Amino acid sequence: MSTNQLTITFSDGSTETVQTTLEDRLAFESALRKNRGWGKLEDNAMKMMPFLAWNAARRTGKTELSWAEFTSGDTAALSVEPPADEPEDADADLEVPGLGKDTPTEPSSSSPSSSRATTAARRGAGAAKTARD
Repeated sequence: MSTNQLTITFSDGSTETVQTTLEDRLAFESALRKNRGWGKLEDNAMKMMPFLAWNAARRTGKTELSWAEFTSGDTAALSVEPPADEPEDADADLEVPGLGKDTPTEPSSSSPSSSRATTAARRGAGAAKTARD
């Protein structure tokens, strides 16, 4: 997944993924200066992502909607979100070729940590705490 990508879901259900750039961020700052009623940058966390997506879509010809049309009324976008990550094998990053070969998968019953855990489990949590004190 590329950074700075946003997926727009339009009012008709169609989607477009756009790549935002520095140009889009600078356009947002300019819009804040021109529209003082929007407030400061830190007051516009909810507005920034849709604006970046809208500006990138206009810049790349993926929409002709005005900002007002993009954000309100029957033509308003339904959502703007980062694209969904591709499903990954959760354990894939944990695998190291050759590492762990011939390693038992079950703890040995003769290992000191295993016998301590078994003894503590037999005594119960309160007894184990007393035994440590």
